[in-house]
Amino acid sequence: MNGFLPSYHDPIFSIILIILIAIALSMIAHAWGIYRQENLQKSLYSFLDKFDTLSCSLEEEEVPFEEGMTKPLLLLAHAFEKSGNYDKAISICLYLIRHTKDDELLIYLGSVYLRAGFYERAEEIFLEIISRHPRRKDVLKQLEYLYETLQEFTQAHEAIEALQAQGEDTKALEEYLRFLEIRYDLDKTPAKKVEALEELLIKNPQLYRPIIQELFHLDTSKAWQYINTKRLMEILDILWYLPPAQLRLDIISKNSLLKALYYARADIEEYPKELTGDFAIDMLVSACKSSYKRGDLSFSYLCTACKQDFPISFVRCPSCLELNTLKVEERLVEQSIKNSSTLF
Repeated sequence: MNGFLPSYHDPIFSIILIILIAIALSMIAHAWGIYRQENLQKSLYSFLDKFDTLSCSLEEEEVPFEEGMTKPLLLLAHAFEKSGNYDKAISICLYLIRHTKDDELLIYLGSVYLRAGFYERAEEIFLEIISRHPRRKDVLKQLEYLYETLQEFTQAHEAIEALQAQGEDTKALEEYLRFLEIRYDLDKTPAKKVEALEELLIKNPQLYRPIIQELFHLDTSKAWQYINTKRLMEILDILWYLPPAQLRLDIISKNSLLKALYYARADIEEYPKELTGDFAIDMLVSACKSSYKRGDLSFSYLCTACKQDFPISFVRCPSCLELNTLKVEERLVEQSIKNSSTLF
């Protein structure tokens, strides 16, 4: 009977052996994948347990989970987040994560914590995600923004380096981080800051608005020196709110838009003969000429990337986190009457 069995040197035996080894390796890999996934889920649960359980007001007893609930609850969480009701958005996220075990929801939870100002919790979540998915650019960008907000610039640079390693163009991000480092450097004198900002402005004109704004805080003469008359609309609000002591009438008198702006503000008496082409400013100038002194300018700030409007200025959009997407929008309003009476 031995003649019918393949020997160790028989090619058929070698093929059978290879097939058996491949099947065994496949089974081991499959089992390891299941084991690893189970460990990740256990890790997720233990990770979530670090957060205060009171953060989740949705309980299984009150709201039994069903598969079809995920999408409508997530839409509700987004609605709460957009309206600034972060507690409710967080509560829904925690509830969904515990039932769906979805890392994408965990990332969204980190984003909500970030916008709500819970930076420590946001950092923990982002680092947890990066430990599992090191190539998540979206998470690295949010982590960099978090460190940037906290002025932890060393960690912010590390996040940028991780993005660079994945081929991401981070030049604008690096230049903005450089601006923040100059701005918040307590060891630099105002003169040194001005010098560094001048160099940065020449290197990166996209930072024109924040640099001009900072220069007005540090050195008025230098700020006016770098005023670009072709980019006045980008800093219209900054110019409108300048105190009279910071005005340079010699520069203002040479530009029709500046003349109109400060005539409307009653800083100069000479009526500008040319129209600026800006409806709000031209109407305000016309009203001032007719002795109507109650006109004023109000400003809002549009992100040209995500199209959201904000009442305060930004360099990085608070919603989509894009850089240099701000558009200043002015409108004509009536001055509010100041009540000089007091309680005493």
